[in-house]
Amino acid sequence: MHSPTFLWLTVLAAGPISAHASDSASDPSGLWKPFPAIYKIHSGIVSDRTPATANDRMLTVQVNGKPAQEIFNSIGSDAPEGCSGAKGDRERTKKGVLCTYTAQPGNPKNSHYRCWVGINLQTGDGDVRVSC
Repeated sequence: MHSPTFLWLTVLAAGPISAHASDSASDPSGLWKPFPAIYKIHSGIVSDRTPATANDRMLTVQVNGKPAQEIFNSIGSDAPEGCSGAKGDRERTKKGVLCTYTAQPGNPKNSHYRCWVGINLQTGDGDVRVSC
């Protein structure tokens, strides 16, 4: 049986593939959506510059904007305590997924919503290693 985080990764990985195909037959359900994302394979927390090691290999995918908002709205209620102490900021988390809502983004071009999906590549478990 696959973990929910593995299924997230499958969805994340397949999204850009379906965007390439303009043939509607490649997505008869119409549920696949392309989105911009970045990823990093690393060791330790995602903000470290530590390269992945044989014993510590993490995959972190970061999503912003409307896709992040959709994920944020899908993973339940706000965490009682988040990293930010700013008024109006919110955080939601489920196993390998962490999403934030920033009420006042520093740059007008920045999205209010940001999500990270973390996978421990050694175990396949969901593991978000984002620091406050």
